[in-house]
Amino acid sequence: MEDMQELTRFIDPTYLVYAGVAGVFLGLLFLLLHLYHRIRWLLRLVSRKKTISPGLVSSLGRLIMILLWTSVFGMCLFFGFFLRSYHAFTLERPVAEILSEPLGAARTNRITVIQFNPPASRQFLIRGDQWMIEGDILKWDDWLNFLGLETRFRLTRVRGRYVSTQQETLERPTIYSLVRDEHNPFWKYLYEYGHRMPLVSTVYGAAVFQTAGGPHRYLVYVGPSGFIVRGKPGQSTS
Repeated sequence: MEDMQELTRFIDPTYLVYAGVAGVFLGLLFLLLHLYHRIRWLLRLVSRKKTISPGLVSSLGRLIMILLWTSVFGMCLFFGFFLRSYHAFTLERPVAEILSEPLGAARTNRITVIQFNPPASRQFLIRGDQWMIEGDILKWDDWLNFLGLETRFRLTRVRGRYVSTQQETLERPTIYSLVRDEHNPFWKYLYEYGHRMPLVSTVYGAAVFQTAGGPHRYLVYVGPSGFIVRGKPGQSTS
């Protein structure tokens, strides 16, 4: 999967699609012109008009070249669509980096949230076995993803989380906002009416969590279906 994602970074599927469409179009045009001249020659031959024979070998050679041209660009078109589909439905964009460091108190951790767009870096003290980051997701219809429209999102909160439900209810929660306006009218409207809007597949809230303590370093991605968190092995916050 990572190899395919690297391939889509080096080869722009859009250019392959454009080249394939142009090449196939020209190939079909050459084929029509070739058939037109052969049919015209046959009609003149049937009507017993004076005509110059195009030559069987020469005509067959041109036909093979036209079919080869069309096949090559047809493969470019197919491969471009394949890469574009793969890119659209598996793309994972890194949106934040999470650094987790344990402090002296039991189950107390310093969490650094580094957001990439817009760039921001903040630190929080959380209590719990895990950290959790939450956000809003706007998912477009699949055909819009195919055309290159990416999932919209915003990160809204970071908090501590206990594995034990009982402890979760007994301990005082540590929750911090990552946005200035928690009652953003744009997202409020999307939550209420997004399912009725054309081009929108769904609007929902999503969250991912991972082990606190450490030191640990994680990357948070957004994909077509929501947030994903991946560890960065071999790295520490120190």
